[in-house]
Amino acid sequence: MQKTNLDQLFKTDKKMEEDGIDFVIREKNEEKKEAELSFRVRHFAATNPRVKAAMAGHYKPYARQIELNTLDQEKGDEIQAKIFIDTCLVSWKGVEIDGKEAECNKDNALILFKRLTALFKALWEHANDFENYREDLGNS
Repeated sequence: MQKTNLDQLFKTDKKMEEDGIDFVIREKNEEKKEAELSFRVRHFAATNPRVKAAMAGHYKPYARQIELNTLDQEKGDEIQAKIFIDTCLVSWKGVEIDGKEAECNKDNALILFKRLTALFKALWEHANDFENYREDLGNS
């Protein structure tokens, strides 16, 4: 593929998109005995092969409601969270639910994102921002 003058502005790193990058909420602090709190998140993009399949699978049962614009907002938000979990969420560190370290799995993630909608929104925006996954092309 040929190099363009737009590569430095828009080209993303495919490895970063696939493996995910860390969204750090709190860095590890030995002094305060605080563990790192972070989420590893893949890019939510058409180049992510998981996206199309997850969207089709999660939206299909509600196709008629979506067509008629009668899908309940809460159900729509839940579907969006499930799609994010299936396509973007790789792992997390330091997450506790009810005072216990929580395993990163679909059930725990859905509980967390339904309870903390601002957290989900921040992660969603991070995954959708291509600049977070841009390839470092230097000055060439």
